[in-house]
Amino acid sequence: MPPPPGQALAPAPAFLSIIQHNCLGSWNVFLSLFESFKEATTSPSIVLLPDPPVNKAHLPSFNGFKSFFPPARKPRVAAYLHMSFLSNYTVLPRFKVVDDVLALDISADEPLCGTTFHSFRVINAYSTNTADRGVHSVSPEDLFPDLGFPLLVLGDLNIHNTLSDPLRHFSQREISSSTPYFEKAAESSLALLNPPGEYTRFPLVGNARPSVIDLAFANAPLLPLIKSCEASLPSTGSDHIPITITLATLPEPETPAAALGRHGLGNPGPSYQEFQGPGRTIMPHPPAIGRMDVRITEPFDSPPQGTHAGVQALPSLQALVDPPPVYPPT
Repeated sequence: MPPPPGQALAPAPAFLSIIQHNCLGSWNVFLSLFESFKEATTSPSIVLLPDPPVNKAHLPSFNGFKSFFPPARKPRVAAYLHMSFLSNYTVLPRFKVVDDVLALDISADEPLCGTTFHSFRVINAYSTNTADRGVHSVSPEDLFPDLGFPLLVLGDLNIHNTLSDPLRHFSQREISSSTPYFEKAAESSLALLNPPGEYTRFPLVGNARPSVIDLAFANAPLLPLIKSCEASLPSTGSDHIPITITLATLPEPETPAAALGRHGLGNPGPSYQEFQGPGRTIMPHPPAIGRMDVRITEPFDSPPQGTHAGVQALPSLQALVDPPPVYPPT
């Protein structure tokens, strides 16, 4: 039955918008998140949920989305994909033995966002502390495969590190338990996308400090497509903030004539005053970000058919440094 007038779900955007949010197993949080999409001009293409609400082995449904989750009585992760997105892409879910990791292999006939790749992978994880102190339920090897095609990893990882939260003092146990994840990520050239120090969890009770534990990583083939990583959606009642990753189409290659004009050899480019005119700002380079990754076992380490491997590796893990200055074109 179609939704009531004025309640129709907004269409999925032309670019790819991916949201990750810990629902705390709450149906109210789930509904609050998805109802907020009705007020937006566009809906996300993919919604990834650590700790989704489950009742008698059933997850909630929502008009306009199709769900994917591990075959377990109480899945720890789930993904909801917009129907318009599914009409343009083929999705193959991949499951590990554990039920707190879900991978989606997404492919299409046309290359992804102006690249030469026809496929990309999204991994969603909910890693929690185990009875063994310092050991988490999802290992680094299950999170960060070394792939030659685009990969995005998101999840509530419950790890604390100075790369994601540089102003906080951490205990030696927190550093030692998180370091293997950042080292594994660096080995396969995955980059941390979170703005350093932007909190993703605000405890609802007690004296615990805010923290950055909902993390996002992208590998070298995907990094050029990352437009933004932000936590700007309204509160849902969870103590976690929804994380939004936006992928944008690569710009068209610059023509020789345009390059000549930009360098003052043809039509001149904008003057400094024009560049600083109304609505224009000079955007600085983002700060350097740490690289991350890991190797993964079957069935994750074989790319789906139609992918194109072979990408230059990113540098190793680096400390945060001041970016170079940005000057307007002359």
